[in-house]
Formats: sequence, structure tokens, C-alpha cells
Amino acid sequence: MDKKRTRVHYLVITVVCLLYFITYLDRVNFSVAAPTISKHFGIGKVELGSLFSAFSIAYVLFQIPIGSLGDRIGPRKILTLIVAFWSIFDIFTGFAWSFRSLLMARFALGVGESAAFPSATRAFANWIPKTERGFAQGVTHAFSRLGGAVTPVIVVAIIARYDWRAVFYISGGIAFVWALLWFWWYRNTPAEYQKKWGGINANERAFIEESMVVKKKTSKISFLTLIKSRNVWPLCVSYFCYCYGLWIYLTWLPTYLVEARGFAIIKMGIFASLPLMAGMFGDVLGGWLSDKIWARTGKGTFARRSVAMGGLLMAMCFIVPAGMTGSADWAIFFLCMSLFGLEMSVGVYWAVCLDIGQENAGSVSSLMNCVGCIGSFVSPFLFGVIVEYTGSWTYPFILAGVVLLVGALLWLKTDPELTVSEELGLGNLADTPLSQGSPLPAHLKI
Repeated sequence: MDKKRTRVHYLVITVVCLLYFITYLDRVNFSVAAPTISKHFGIGKVELGSLFSAFSIAYVLFQIPIGSLGDRIGPRKILTLIVAFWSIFDIFTGFAWSFRSLLMARFALGVGESAAFPSATRAFANWIPKTERGFAQGVTHAFSRLGGAVTPVIVVAIIARYDWRAVFYISGGIAFVWALLWFWWYRNTPAEYQKKWGGINANERAFIEESMVVKKKTSKISFLTLIKSRNVWPLCVSYFCYCYGLWIYLTWLPTYLVEARGFAIIKMGIFASLPLMAGMFGDVLGGWLSDKIWARTGKGTFARRSVAMGGLLMAMCFIVPAGMTGSADWAIFFLCMSLFGLEMSVGVYWAVCLDIGQENAGSVSSLMNCVGCIGSFVSPFLFGVIVEYTGSWTYPFILAGVVLLVGALLWLKTDPELTVSEELGLGNLADTPLSQGSPLPAHLKI
């Protein structure tokens, strides 16, 4: 007879948290090293913006084809492959000899990381019950921001001790080790985990599986069908607005602090981490708060919308004065508050991908992340162009405030309680809970 419920699904969350940390270590490392790399290769603002955007272009182009592959071959295999792939090109960045070689390395890194978050979300689909999805997404994204927050300190220390090339050798090696660990340990379902490792009892499996629903035959949604969803598109465009704001921090913040605020490189390494640390707390609070509101009120739409919209509006209210104030200290404070608000929404975005996507969460999150990452491409490039041709660091922040307002309003058009199968009329047959012994559909049998 099983005793107290085991907690293996929290171990799954923990290992995925490590992945999210590594993804941002491998994204932000280049941004922090950018002033040194720019000086080494003689790269101007527009060229630097192009290097930032090269990652995002690849991220957009490969988001859907690689991300949806996770629904077919399973998160265990896809995450092993893509993390190993991008780790190689992160290491290659350290061997770069020209602007073009840097451009190629950044593009390849974007290809590899494109499916990381959708595949990780798919990894949660069979492991995390709906009442813990906001928290799971919030805490994993908190670790990504933690990675972004500590990366400036780590990178500056490595550059001071060795040189900028060593940064990429070390971070790429860490990613490769994680890929090996994931393939060895993770299993796509609690049942597979029990068969391989044991350690998970029937109480935990029942707790996980009670909210997992499999639709008969119509459960697999093709991309051409998914894009017909009127519920998904506002979510996707709103995520574009979120990404637009976020990527100002992930790309231009170190250079902004050095050139616009006059910070020395060591001071920049410390202060560039503060907004991302604030964002980390926003991640956890937003996901946790949304879950609590849903559990207490039973109103999923209100729980998801209120937290996401509130966070985006807070971000808007603080990012504009961040760019306008004449005080460097106040600028840091405003940037911290803005990213805190912005990050309150991110766990909700990814939780809604699970809410409305269910067994198609990988495809839904891929589409959302694809559209969002157009914002990741546009933001750093446009930021560089505006600064280059106006000479002002203020205008990009004002534009970001407008974009974030639009993102908040778009949440009024998304219903987190309406699944894509229901919306598109594909759930014709009765839902069958997995806990009743329903067989998995073919695309989930890995």
C-alpha cells in the first residue's frame, strides 16, 4: 500500500530549472562580452545590433519545425539533441575570427535554443497538474533570469582572469554536460520513470494524471489547423510585446550602462545583474499568484489575465522613466521595477500554453514563442538603429512602453480556459482521463 505521495515531479521541475538557467547563461554571455568583443573586432552599433538579432532570426525560423518535433519524438530526445547542438556552437563562438564567424555562431546558437522552452513545456505536459502549472513555469523562468542575472558577474570575472573567448568555452561545456544528464535520467511519463527508476508511488501518479486528458484521434493538431485558432493569436502577439521589452535587457543593457550611464566594466557587471534579479522574483510571484487565484476562485481566465495584464502595465509604467531620468541610480531602480513587472507575466504565458494546448502544448508554445521571438529580433536591431541615427538613448525606452501597453490589452482577447481542441471542434469524442488507464496516442508513445 502506497504511503505519503512522493514528489518526483518536483525533481523534474528542478532539472528543467537548470536548463533554463543554462539557456540564459548562453544567451546573455555574448551581450555582457559585447563591449570587449566590439572593441576587439571594431564593430559598430548597427553591426552589434545585427549580431544580437542573428540569434533571434534563427530562433524564429526554427521555432515551429523543431519545437513541434518535441510532440512527435518526445522531450527526452529533442532536448538532448538541441542542447548538445547549441553547446557546440557556443564553444565555437570562442574561436571566432571575424564579424561573419560571430554572425554564423550566433545564428547557429539561435537554431539550437529555438525549441528549448517549447520542448521543456512539453516535458511538463505529462508531469505537472494544472494547479501547479503557473508555479512550475514561473520558477523555471525565474531560473532563466537568475542565469541572466549572474552571467554579467561570471563573464566579467572570466574576462578579467582569462579573456573573452574563455567565456564561451566554459558556458558551452556546461550545456553539453546537462544534455548528457537529461538523456540518462529523464523519462517522458511518470509510468516510464517508474519502470526505469522506481521511486514514484501510485499516489503521486494519480495526483499528476488526474488533470491529464487525452482526446481520441483528434488530439494531434497540425500547424495549419492551429493557426486558425482565434484564441491563440492574441496570446502570440502579446508575447511578441513581452519579448520586445525583455530583449532590451538581454542585449543592450550592458552597453547602455557603459556608454549612456558611464559605468566602468566592473561596475556594469554588478549593476546589469540587478534588473534580472528583480525579474527572477517577478517570475516566481506571478506564476504562484496566478495559480492561487485560480485555486481560490475557480476562475481560470481571471487568474491568468489579471496577473499578466498587471505585470505588463507595471513594466510600461517604469520603463519610460528609466530612459528619461538624468540619474543613473534612478535609472537602475526603474529598470528593476519594470523587469519585475514584466516577468510577473511570463509564467502565465507559458502556463496558458499548457492550459489551452494540453497534449499539443509543444506546438502551441512553439507558435507563441515563434511570434514572440520576432519581437526578440526587432527589439535589439531597432534599438541600435534608433540610437545610431538619433544619438538618443531615451527614444527606445519610450517605444518599448507603447509596445508593452499593446501587449497588456491583447490579453482581453485570450481565454485561458478554452482549449484549442474545443475551440476548433476537434474534441468530438468524450475526454478520457489518463488515470483511468486510457492508452496514450501514438505520438506520445516514445
